[in-house]
Amino acid sequence: MFENLNFSLSSLCVQPAQRAELASLYTVVDQRWNQKFDRLSLLVTVRAQGTLVAAGLVHDSIVAPTSSMNAVELGCMAVRADYRRLGIRQHVTSLRLAHALRAGRTPISVIDSQNPASWAFYERSELWERERSFEHEGQLKFIYRATEAAWQWAAQLPQASEDQVAIRLSQAPAPSAPFTLAPALAYPHAARYGSDDSASPVPVM
Repeated sequence: MFENLNFSLSSLCVQPAQRAELASLYTVVDQRWNQKFDRLSLLVTVRAQGTLVAAGLVHDSIVAPTSSMNAVELGCMAVRADYRRLGIRQHVTSLRLAHALRAGRTPISVIDSQNPASWAFYERSELWERERSFEHEGQLKFIYRATEAAWQWAAQLPQASEDQVAIRLSQAPAPSAPFTLAPALAYPHAARYGSDDSASPVPVM
């Protein structure tokens, strides 16, 4: 379904150039928007042929009146208008939910009541329950919290490939036996290779 889309997950600090690109997805970019990006633990971006079309965060800059302890918020979800209704929002939400649960945090999501498509998704999902509603700047909002079913769902997910790579790289290779050229094969003017080469880093998703 997403064969032409590239989903990228990063926990790195967002640099100014990348933040400027991300801002193009949002109608409001203010101090609160920047606070969320300053406090992110995960950024999910979606690209189509290199063009940014969607993004979402997991962050701990929470101002909503949640009673959940150790909470993190799935926030700043945005999808470009011409890429909506493709299931991108739901998939990005699943990626963020899995990240938060694996980190041992309690995921919450704050949804504006004037966004029926979003809160209807949370109302239908067994992975979320409405914790409470509240008003902010005259607008009614809903706080949704991950359910026990969400924890069970996350526990059944396959482990990320980065864990497998880390296991492989943590084991030092077995020392090889010393190798000495036979006198008949030793060339006094032979070039020496490899002494200044450094190993290329292994990319880890």
